[in-house]
Amino acid sequence: MADAAAGAPKATLLAAALLCALTVPGCAGSPQPSAPPASATTTAAPHASAHGGGENQSGTATANGGLNATDIGWIQLMIAMDDQAHHILRLTRGRTADKGLLDWAADVAEGHRTELVALRALLADVGIPDDNPHAGHEMPGMVSTRELRALEAARGSQFDRLLRSALREHFRQKRMLAASVRKADADPEVKRVALRVGTSASGAQRRMPSAPGE
Repeated sequence: MADAAAGAPKATLLAAALLCALTVPGCAGSPQPSAPPASATTTAAPHASAHGGGENQSGTATANGGLNATDIGWIQLMIAMDDQAHHILRLTRGRTADKGLLDWAADVAEGHRTELVALRALLADVGIPDDNPHAGHEMPGMVSTRELRALEAARGSQFDRLLRSALREHFRQKRMLAASVRKADADPEVKRVALRVGTSASGAQRRMPSAPGE
């Protein structure tokens, strides 16, 4: 997996725009999230937000029950990242001989499952389908198809090395995006979820069992 800078040429337009919008003030080209159903766009009103308001923090009403394009783009990107990481973590059983790593992976996988429920609820609250616009994309914080196949085929210390490498980048990218969206003009509930996401990623990386000799 590449870091955010090295992976930028591989990133999708939506992911690149989201990263730009979150990390570079005044960056042009905000992300275009998946369009909500017609009923969601025609009935949403300022008082309809499930999170306490139909206006963003600058006072501008949004079309998706209080969520703006950056909110939705961040949520969708986190879902794609967490879905893949959850799958990778579940690969640990049967592929590692490290009991500490196995127990850690099971705990972190459960945390990702809980996090996915919260993220999907944010979309469901405003009627936006969870259709994963990032399916098949290669982006910072996610492994490529080739890297995923290598993880699925590896066993023992080779698997452990690949797993640690993939998840370190996953956690690093999640922390960066969570911190950025909290500084952006985001919905208050999105910011609360982002705080939990960032804290969870930091804790999981801190608890990751070290490889022998590290």
